[in-house]
Amino acid sequence: MASIPADVQKFIEQCVALTGFCEFDLHATGMGQTYLETARDQVGSARFEEFLKTLAQREGTLVKPKDLDSTDREIARAVVYLWYTGAWPRLAETAHTELRPNETNTEFVVSAGSYVEGLVWHTFNGHPVGARPPGFGTWSVRPAEPPSICQITKECGLSQKHEEGHSDGVEAAVLARLRHPGPLTARHVPPSVVPAARAPRQEGDPR
Repeated sequence: MASIPADVQKFIEQCVALTGFCEFDLHATGMGQTYLETARDQVGSARFEEFLKTLAQREGTLVKPKDLDSTDREIARAVVYLWYTGAWPRLAETAHTELRPNETNTEFVVSAGSYVEGLVWHTFNGHPVGARPPGFGTWSVRPAEPPSICQITKECGLSQKHEEGHSDGVEAAVLARLRHPGPLTARHVPPSVVPAARAPRQEGDPR
């Protein structure tokens, strides 16, 4: 089995905080390298590395929109959109002008595979239209209950200290990444609280 390139591994680790999905789920899509290459091409390799470094500085903490400048917020939005839908979105004009002014600013689907592997289907236990049908009558089968923290710690051989409120940082990080696949509702950010992108500069504007 081919090893995962270090840059792809790091990219996926940073995307855990952005998408709300664990590393296992992101690796399972098989799109890590494709998405990294897409983001680098659309943002610019050097600028995208700066973005990843900004995320790395906040590793282990919840990334909030207010923690990023307007361009980084737009890059983060595009990366999340890419993971969930398999398409790179049209960027805000100000961000596009700053990043890739000579490139066409349009939305496009990365590949047929990216559509099928979109995380959006996992958010409601569905399947992509026209692909991966669940089977006749499966709608009548009740979904499995997500495992509890106790079950996870027992299966992984971890201690139960977290139940007493004394979990160390390492165990907390491990548990966070071993939670049931799917978005973490605690990370949900309503669109209404996301700061809007800056308005395009007007001719003669001193800003």
